[in-house]
Amino acid sequence: MKNHFIAGVSIFVILAAGGCSTDNPGPELTGPEPTYTVKFLGRDSISTGSYRGISIGSPSDAVFTVLEDYREKKIVTYLGGVNNYFSDVTDLKNRIPHFDWLVLDGKFDSETGVQLQLESGKVKSITLNNRKELTQWPETIDRREAIVIGDQSEVLYDKLLAISKKPEFANKFERMVLTTRLTYALYDPQKASLPWTFTYRPESQDTIDQVGVYFKDKKVDYILVDHFENK
Repeated sequence: MKNHFIAGVSIFVILAAGGCSTDNPGPELTGPEPTYTVKFLGRDSISTGSYRGISIGSPSDAVFTVLEDYREKKIVTYLGGVNNYFSDVTDLKNRIPHFDWLVLDGKFDSETGVQLQLESGKVKSITLNNRKELTQWPETIDRREAIVIGDQSEVLYDKLLAISKKPEFANKFERMVLTTRLTYALYDPQKASLPWTFTYRPESQDTIDQVGVYFKDKKVDYILVDHFENK
């Protein structure tokens, strides 16, 4: 019952947030606030088959593609809850174009941590945490091997992979963080027990699903779906 209550609170927050946008403010309203009624209908645990295009056993990248398509159609809302921290460079492959920043640092923040501003996957600027602006990183290696402004995502990834293998720079790859202006986050291979959580709410239906996709070895292990009726 406690889990159902928490899920209901999350759904209520999503509904309430939908009415709080300030992009197009309208006339001031007076009177009581609108009341949202959400009825819990039940839970499904899926360990075989699929849920709305997300198949059990499919890799996390395939799930990301499905969810992004739904998000663009405005029928999926991410609830956060999944971090975008990485400690393996290979996990960055094919993901860099989706983000606006890549930060390289040790397990704890340092003044020499590296901030790469990205634009459609291309390096737009290079800055250290101490605000020193660079034209290449690392500064001490040949420019052809270093990350430079203008590097495209494929080139950037190859350089990151090569630099991470150099002992003198290995500490800057202990923690890699991808960030974005969008309100979603990617799967963290260091925290495989955390699910991706989202709400699925098609406009043509009066039902809402709150979904948790659980992974094991970077593949979908099982899916929990709480069904709600929105009145």
